[in-house]
Amino acid sequence: MFAACMNPKSGSFYVDLRTTRHFTQIMLGTPEKDILLTIYQQMMVKHFANFDTKCIAVAPKLIAATVTVFNGLALSP
Repeated sequence: MFAACMNPKSGSFYVDLRTTRHFTQIMLGTPEKDILLTIYQQMMVKHFANFDTKCIAVAPKLIAATVTVFNGLALSP
């Protein structure tokens, strides 16, 4: 919100503390592809444990697709 309202070419770059106290800044790092694969594989192995073998065979493709979509969204400029 501040980036949209502040003029980078002229004026003051100072934001009053009375204004900033109403906002919270949260930053999360994007996990590496290997970490995401490990997390999703652990969840999907448990979830698909009682499924048919055909469904179990689809799990790695589903995980790879999920990681690809996540990285595409998270790392896009």
